Amino acid sequence: MRILAPLALVVLAAPCWSAGTGNYAAVNGLRMYYETHGPATTDRPTLVLLHGGSSTIDGSFVKLLPLLAANRKVLAIEQQGHGHTADLARPLSYTQMADDTAALLGQLRLGRVDCLGFSDGGNVALQLAIRHPDAVRKLVVAGASFRLDGMKPESLAFIKAATGETWPAPVKAAYMRVAPDPQHWSAFIDKVKRLWLETPDWPETELKSIHVPVLLMYGDHDDIRLEHAILMQSLIPGSQLAVLPGTSHFLMFEQPAWVSTLAFSFLDAGK
Repeated sequence: MRILAPLALVVLAAPCWSAGTGNYAAVNGLRMYYETHGPATTDRPTLVLLHGGSSTIDGSFVKLLPLLAANRKVLAIEQQGHGHTADLARPLSYTQMADDTAALLGQLRLGRVDCLGFSDGGNVALQLAIRHPDAVRKLVVAGASFRLDGMKPESLAFIKAATGETWPAPVKAAYMRVAPDPQHWSAFIDKVKRLWLETPDWPETELKSIHVPVLLMYGDHDDIRLEHAILMQSLIPGSQLAVLPGTSHFLMFEQPAWVSTLAFSFLDAGK
């Protein structure tokens, strides 16, 4: 469940950073778009980036990706209906997006990967660890939630009132620039809202089943309640929790250097 706070009007208007190579793969009926960035070879696992809801690779990682790709091979993916990847006649779901991601990773034969997921991408990363544990080594998860009550009431009200017409203009503009069918925008946003508002809560047992190292990140002014973040940390065995002061749900736009430092410290520990 992802939030479109007014800050999105600022951070998502940043210029695109595009120094990678874009490709498509046939995955579970999708023509799934992905980009590769960074060095061709490295002694570290590939780092997979999973974007936020209704966003694109650039829309979620424009400031963070260059820092991550400086010394890591990075694979950035666009999920069903997002960005370059056309929609299908099926609902959006975190489990399906996790299965699509796992299928792509299998095609690319990357071995076990590390993942950094932002917002909806964090939920996808967690489902990837739940459903395909052999595909992942470590997870960095920013702004995730597993229940609707994980969101602050004002953030939930904002989502309920939002429409395709009132969606933040930079998010819509990013979609229009790259979407295979720009006329699908309103139908896509309807699907995104159903994902956020109607997806059943996850059983706590699913989080307890995760047995890969997880770093949870939140802003101290996040749209996700900090009590919910603490609950998630208590349910995921051995997980770590970082709360970044002076940041919101969009912490990776506000403090990209800080996020990358924390991420690399966690991912490289005990290599």
